[in-house]
Amino acid sequence: MRVATAVAGALVVAAAVMVVLAFTAGDESDERAAAPPTATPAAPAAVSDGERDGLDVWAEHGCGSCHALAAANSHGFIGPDLGSSLKGVPASYIKDSIVAPNAAAAAGFTVGGMPEDYAARISPDDLDRLVTFLQQSARR
Repeated sequence: MRVATAVAGALVVAAAVMVVLAFTAGDESDERAAAPPTATPAAPAAVSDGERDGLDVWAEHGCGSCHALAAANSHGFIGPDLGSSLKGVPASYIKDSIVAPNAAAAAGFTVGGMPEDYAARISPDDLDRLVTFLQQSARR
């Protein structure tokens, strides 16, 4: 039982370190911070080209490291499961939640957990693709 507790504690510490590193890892001028992750989640077979573009934006910005989303094969647990929490939500709410995440928090979560600079990091076209992907993914 002590080994299981130690392993669970180590995983929690590792997750916390990853979150801190994500929030402190340079700016756009730092090429290492701007590089997309090396492993891109596999897209489901039924994904359209427009949705695929949104999945690429999702992967590029590491959204799956914090959020679960079945359509992206993501299992993050730091933020809300977007497949559930975004069902029936208008695109404007999704966009606002990305660019101004501290305006409101999903049930069971507190504000301040998501970076506030996605409006500067994600181009307007990519943001639209991401929002469309999230909205369509939440309908499944």
